[in-house]
Amino acid sequence: MFRQSLLFLLPMALLVAACNNDEENPTPTDDNEAITTATLTLTSQTTPVQTVTATVENLNTNADFSRATLTLRPNTTYTGVLSLLDKTKTPTLDVSAEVAEEANEHLVVYTFTPTTGSPASVTVTATDRDTNPAPGPYPIGLATQIRTGATGSGKLKVVLRHQPNVKNGTSQPGSSDLDTDFSVTIQ
Repeated sequence: MFRQSLLFLLPMALLVAACNNDEENPTPTDDNEAITTATLTLTSQTTPVQTVTATVENLNTNADFSRATLTLRPNTTYTGVLSLLDKTKTPTLDVSAEVAEEANEHLVVYTFTPTTGSPASVTVTATDRDTNPAPGPYPIGLATQIRTGATGSGKLKVVLRHQPNVKNGTSQPGSSDLDTDFSVTIQ
């Protein structure tokens, strides 16, 4: 009887040990991207060609918005490219390349808010797509088409959403890797 009990307990002990081992080594999670620098470069599709670049730097939590203003023409269409860097790494890490590589997990959301009383308008459309299956593909937002309206001013909020296994083409699921504003002047 003692021997039968021992034979029964031995497999149970191995099973419990295996379960404890899984708890100590959980499955790794997808971490958010570390971003210290966001640069938005816009090039007009009309002549004369205008290229405008705005950059937000945020190293050691001291944000520098001194170069974060986009001065654009009214009623003009621009092609846009968002560049994201992590300057805490040596050499500097091109986070936009990582985002493009993990496109099925990322979405850049652009929201323009005019200054109170300003008739300014900006419409942003992502021109790059991921490879998610139907009902995808979904936009990524590293490449865009931006259309300005009337003269005025406002803020262009740029949010990079990290959406592993939940991307559905909306900004709701996931968490934010980047959430910053660019000042916009349309004149």
